[in-house]
Amino acid sequence: MPSLLAETQSSVAQRFASLEAELQTAFGDIRKQVGLAHKAIESDLVRNLERSHGSVEVPSASPLLAAEVSPLDSWILKDAGITMTMTVSDAPGPKDSTMSVGALVLQQTAAALQEGASSQPHFRLNSHLMEISQKAGEAVETVSRRTKHKFGSSSATQMGSLGSHRQKSPTKSLHSEFDKCDSIVVSPNSKFRVGWDFASVTLIILDAFLLPLTMAFDLDVSPFTAGAKGGEVLLQVLAMTSLIFWPLDMVMSFNTGFYRKGALQLKRKDICLHYLKTWFAFDVCVLAVDYTAGFVGNVSKEQGDLLRPLRSARYLRLLRTLRILRIFKAGKVNVIIENLVISMGRQWLILLFTIGRMLMVIGGVTHVLACVFFVVGKAVSEARGLQAVPEAQDLKMGSWIDIAQIALSDPSIQYVHAIGWILLPPAPPQLDPESGLEHVVAVLVFVLTVLVIGSALSILTGTLHEIRQVNNERSRKRRELRIFLQTKAVSTELMMRIMSYADYKMTRHSPIGYDTSLISPVLHAELATFQLGDHLRGHPLYLLTSKIFPQVFAEFCRSLDKTYFSEAESVFIEASLAESMYITSHGAFSVGTELDMANNVCNFVNEHRYFAEVSMYVEAVMHDCTLVAESFAEVFKLSGHKLADILSHSPPCATMFVEYATEFVGRYSSPDVDASAHEILQASEDCAKNASECNSFYLDLYMDDRKAIRYLSLQSLTSKPGRTASPAAFTAKVLNSSIVPSLEELRDAFVELDVESGLHARFSEPKEQERAESAILSLVSLVRDDYTAYILPQRENGRLTRAQWQQLRSILEWAGPTQEKLQAAILLLAIRGIGKFRSLTRQLPPIRRRPEAAVRYILEQYSDAMPSSKSMDKNMSTLVMDALELQQEFNFAQMLQGENVAGNLCQLKDFMRTKGGEDTLKFFVLILLGFMSGLAGGTGSRFMTCRNAETTIMGLNAMKHVLNEDPARLYWTYIYHRGLGLSRAPQHSTDLAVIRLACLCRIQTQKDFLGLQRSWDALGTPEQQELCKHLLADGITNPAVIFEFLPLCLERANTNPFVTVPCFLEVLVELIQAVRSSEPALQSRMLTVDLADMAAFTLMVRNSFIFQTCLSRAKLNKQDDRFYLEVTQENWRRVSEPHTDIIMLATSVRDLARSQAKDQRQRLGDDGYCSV
Repeated sequence: MPSLLAETQSSVAQRFASLEAELQTAFGDIRKQVGLAHKAIESDLVRNLERSHGSVEVPSASPLLAAEVSPLDSWILKDAGITMTMTVSDAPGPKDSTMSVGALVLQQTAAALQEGASSQPHFRLNSHLMEISQKAGEAVETVSRRTKHKFGSSSATQMGSLGSHRQKSPTKSLHSEFDKCDSIVVSPNSKFRVGWDFASVTLIILDAFLLPLTMAFDLDVSPFTAGAKGGEVLLQVLAMTSLIFWPLDMVMSFNTGFYRKGALQLKRKDICLHYLKTWFAFDVCVLAVDYTAGFVGNVSKEQGDLLRPLRSARYLRLLRTLRILRIFKAGKVNVIIENLVISMGRQWLILLFTIGRMLMVIGGVTHVLACVFFVVGKAVSEARGLQAVPEAQDLKMGSWIDIAQIALSDPSIQYVHAIGWILLPPAPPQLDPESGLEHVVAVLVFVLTVLVIGSALSILTGTLHEIRQVNNERSRKRRELRIFLQTKAVSTELMMRIMSYADYKMTRHSPIGYDTSLISPVLHAELATFQLGDHLRGHPLYLLTSKIFPQVFAEFCRSLDKTYFSEAESVFIEASLAESMYITSHGAFSVGTELDMANNVCNFVNEHRYFAEVSMYVEAVMHDCTLVAESFAEVFKLSGHKLADILSHSPPCATMFVEYATEFVGRYSSPDVDASAHEILQASEDCAKNASECNSFYLDLYMDDRKAIRYLSLQSLTSKPGRTASPAAFTAKVLNSSIVPSLEELRDAFVELDVESGLHARFSEPKEQERAESAILSLVSLVRDDYTAYILPQRENGRLTRAQWQQLRSILEWAGPTQEKLQAAILLLAIRGIGKFRSLTRQLPPIRRRPEAAVRYILEQYSDAMPSSKSMDKNMSTLVMDALELQQEFNFAQMLQGENVAGNLCQLKDFMRTKGGEDTLKFFVLILLGFMSGLAGGTGSRFMTCRNAETTIMGLNAMKHVLNEDPARLYWTYIYHRGLGLSRAPQHSTDLAVIRLACLCRIQTQKDFLGLQRSWDALGTPEQQELCKHLLADGITNPAVIFEFLPLCLERANTNPFVTVPCFLEVLVELIQAVRSSEPALQSRMLTVDLADMAAFTLMVRNSFIFQTCLSRAKLNKQDDRFYLEVTQENWRRVSEPHTDIIMLATSVRDLARSQAKDQRQRLGDDGYCSV
């Protein structure tokens, strides 16, 4: 047997060795053949591409054309005015990653840590949230289709202008328990309802106490008795209170929810039906008794003979006795009080409640028996006619009342005697031997007394036993811990600390559990909500969840993990990896930073604070502060894995959380190094609050009037007391005055920038306001030729040069800003950012929600929201509208990074010709000068540094010639000069393709370009051909595919060692082929594909094979005239899949298949290969 096993192992090893040798030989042959054929194929490729581009119109009379002829003469312009000296930087370029997959796997953890440790990391939702986002999207889409199929599509066409016809959010079609209830319906466990039940129990107890007294001592409790004195007034008030309270109690019953099979029912119809079937008839009958007794007791002797007999004490006592039936309704309140006491977890309180309830039962039974025994004694006396014969006591006959000689005593004395007789009955009983009724009653009283007292003592004994059992368990654990510490010879000081912590933990945590099978999952969730709900409701998102999705909120409560900490113990430390959200609960805490933990500290006690929330939404992030427990404390944790698991079962709630997480991550930024602990906490709270208020679910439930578009008006700010500036006065001062206008004057002139009530302030968007103010101040500096103010926020190393400043000034002078144009430009820069406010754009029609379209719509329909626009004349208003429409159609930033094509410049040219020509173009360039300068904010231009200005100035110079030059040649001239700036002089059209790819990769240094060139050379010839065909398509003569977010994809591919740029380009080739095969005719000369999902996937994927094959699991969806690449949840589920042996083998097989295909194409090339 061992020999057979050895032979098998040897055979397998030989086969693997031979397979490896074959693979190495095949790879070697392929490399040789590719090297031999590369030059011939490249020349064919260049010749064919130039021939395909020859249909572009070249204006023969253009004076910009040179006399010399080169391979690129038909592509670019000469002396187009966009050349400039490019600064070459020696910044490190991309790494030439030749590491094996195994090495990359070993570096995965370190890469994640480095990614989270950067000073300003670009966070992205983690794979768990991306996957449930896909699931939720599919589920919501399915519900929407079913709803549309059921109700038809007519409702979708009823959307008019916003005003009074606001569009209903699609989330409202997914009903929740919150949507089903009325605003005045209360929960049966709410504080108000519990307080009301306490009041009802109090009245019931008073009735139970007074009714036996009225029967025994003929007391009058009528609410309408005239001439009441002393204690009768109190009884009369009580009777009137009862007549008012119980009708209101019936109204409350119609407005109180109930539980059906463990589920809370808050729907008004169900509540009414439930009450009518249960307590309604009983309440009506008892209430009728109350009113009948009160009415009959008030009938006077002069009134009709029909009701006069009912005024007799006998009938009234009989009617009032029926009110005692309300005692049956006190049972549920007793259960509520008992559960409330138990939930407090105090042993002495439980014991006190048990003793008090026992004494109440004993006292109540004694009270009733005393009244009954007195009634029996009085009845015996009346039957024998001895009540009015005082001498009966001398004859030793009659009832016990006569024997005790209290027949004529005060009722209070008679009551005390009756109580004493019940509690201390004489033995033998002092009763008339002939009074059989009294003897029978005495025996029954004795039996009931024994039963009641015995039961009460049994309950008290059982409670004491349970408490003792709990204490014994704690004592046993404490004793075992002490013995263990003693045997280990632990120091006294450490032993005291450990024992103190153990006592605290056992006090906060009960050692007694329960059998979870005894209660349903719904009740278990409600129990968790009752115990831990307050810990989460302090967070705005979870408070919203508790109202819309109470069952999901209960699951969150169940998933909280409790952790205990002793004095001076760190809960987490700054710069450590955050894995969960921390929620402080009981105890004293201090928050600080490592740099100044002694002074920069924020203290709080017994407060619910939330830390490291962002860790639940992103892959890796560090703690930005240190949390220390200053006393014994408890902290709860909620991890991202549990969050995703809970949300996976509720698509609507997952939609809400993904929307919130996206907004939260977008707003979140790591705090500054010198930020105080208070500032860190406040920033986190503001981030959560603002992200919640932007959520569509929040907007469906709440809408702040200050943020509602229909009430949005800043007109009152124009007449604000103390306002001295106006838009026209401000621009006049910019152009004519020697005094530099201040930021306060800008905010005063353009009320949209008001720090308290402006647009940005209302929607809590300080970053957008900073960018807007930076753009305006930068434009003002350019107009005033104030170089110092413009570069104020820039670092000295890499600052904008004087030569570049003069070039920017020359562009400004070409734009020719007049006072009216400058005023319009400043207004547009001030309001342009509001189109990004999601809480505002969600109130607009769907087709108006893109940023520029949103601003145009508000200017047209709600001009009071932007009162500064009313100061412009009609021509300037038209110019502003045209500029917004132009920005919507043409993205200048996309041109700078080669994302769009020459066809976009052609569209820009056509638009300019129909919208005012050169005047509109100059205004658009003026806007771009301010907009680009303010991209990074600052009191000046933080963005327009030396390096960024190179590309920006080149692009702006190209924009100046849009109306006069051929768009295609202008576009490729810009690309050509970008290559010159990277020390690469293009010689052929293939070089232009590579340089455009460099623009897409956002490469700015020669070193980075060399790294890209190596990535390009690593591609096979067919891939290079396909990419050249794609990159050189202009969208005018050749159909072009525009990939949005492609630069972001390439940037992330370069930083992700599991993807790399060559690998991404191979996948891009497959995608290009898929798009062209999906739209073979390309009816439009330009087709747009959205790669937002692909960019996120490229950032997070940690498996090379999964990325290489991701398109086989992706979907290419078409909406209108755009394609959207959907990565799908099958890819997201495998984003962190480990590199198993099967994955390694699949990768090898895939590489072998690709090598064989390349080898076959190479052989065909040797036989007469013809390039595309």
